[in-house]
Amino acid sequence: MYRVLTGVLVTATLLAVSGVARTQNSTPAEVDSLQTVTAVFDPHAMSDLFADISAQVGPSVVTITSTTTVTAPAMPFDPWGFGFGFPGMGGGQPREYTRQGLGSGVIISEDGLIVTNNHVAGDSDELQVVLADGEEVTAKLVGTDPRSDIALIKIETDHSLPAITMGNSDDLRVGEWVLAIGSPFALSQTVTQGIVSFLGRDGLGLADYENYIQTDAAINPGNSGGALVNLDGELVGVNTAIASRNGGYQGIGFAIPAGTVQSVVDDLLEYGEVQRGWLGISMQEVSSDLAEQFNLEETRGVLVADILPDSPAEDSNLRRGDIITLVDGEEFDSPSDFRNIIAAIDPGTETSFTVVRDGRTRRISVTIGSREQDPQVIAEDMQSEYGWQLDDLSDDIASRIGASGISGVVVLNVAPGGRASVAGVQPGDIIQEVNRHTVNSLSEAGTYLSETVGDALLLIWRRGRTMYMVI
Repeated sequence: MYRVLTGVLVTATLLAVSGVARTQNSTPAEVDSLQTVTAVFDPHAMSDLFADISAQVGPSVVTITSTTTVTAPAMPFDPWGFGFGFPGMGGGQPREYTRQGLGSGVIISEDGLIVTNNHVAGDSDELQVVLADGEEVTAKLVGTDPRSDIALIKIETDHSLPAITMGNSDDLRVGEWVLAIGSPFALSQTVTQGIVSFLGRDGLGLADYENYIQTDAAINPGNSGGALVNLDGELVGVNTAIASRNGGYQGIGFAIPAGTVQSVVDDLLEYGEVQRGWLGISMQEVSSDLAEQFNLEETRGVLVADILPDSPAEDSNLRRGDIITLVDGEEFDSPSDFRNIIAAIDPGTETSFTVVRDGRTRRISVTIGSREQDPQVIAEDMQSEYGWQLDDLSDDIASRIGASGISGVVVLNVAPGGRASVAGVQPGDIIQEVNRHTVNSLSEAGTYLSETVGDALLLIWRRGRTMYMVI
């Protein structure tokens, strides 16, 4: 009885994949076809298919080990050896220790390009790649995109490598079978099987740009950066995370779609960074209450809550209170989906928005800007690089710290052990110059710091006095 049920289930799924039984309202001919094939179907066929895919794809999936030097904040001075100190008593130098990491990667070119997760390879000092045949090769970092959690690395060998075939993740359907291949717990060439559980999963807080494939194929620590493939053996996703209460597999894993991976890889190879579009608005989801207040017939689109200064939106005819419903004539499902669509548009592209304003529909053209112009992005990048949180110096902040009439950007916070902390920067400091260039905004500070080769010279205002610091 078990074998018969297994055969029926597998056959139905195979036919669904091939297109024979994709609709609920099957015709009598289709039902007869299904029954006929079920009667003669060999349940071992699916097992053979999984084995063939594993043999085909396995050599394209590698194990990645990383070594990273981490700087820990200095401990407070402990004169009695109690294992703790007291604030204000000083301390030693920040300590360094080595952290080992493990992940997976996918070979995407015969000359050694490998895609993986940024959290696997992005911050590493040394990378080693173990190929399927056991050969160990040193890798170098080509580029990273922390906002999508993708990294590109490269190895050099004296032979061509088995590159995986890229698939079209846009063709995936919920319920479709997939295989996950990687190195969970350092067990290389591990293959697990499952289905696509959901498409377009976002709001998880794993990355800035989320559009995940959710799957129940078993994914565990070490699988990050490995391959998610379809029944044609094509890469449809890069495994990146799991939802778990105990740190292990609980049936919910997430993969970055192959379409996103390819786009990021192309930009990293061509520009050295990912080019993303920027509109410059604060937006809200259109709730039923907001739809009623704005006289909308449907609760869809995004509400423009604010227009950021010096942004593409400000340079256009967009206004606060507009409801954007279409981008270049295409609908979108959520604010997150809208954000991803804008990010995928090349900077400098003229884009048409359909908006509802005062109950009337109109079209507005906007020339999309670069995400790197976004003040929030500039602040986040500098926070990650230097270990400080900066902001434009408003009149209110200047008044509270006694800096009325002073220009520059204010330091809101400093991370212990970071570059800013080691240099002596303190919260409340105002950065007035970077490399002898006057700065009046986050954008200017970010520009001058990004152009710095080696150390940066800062002019700092602190409690009525100025001083120079090198960071």
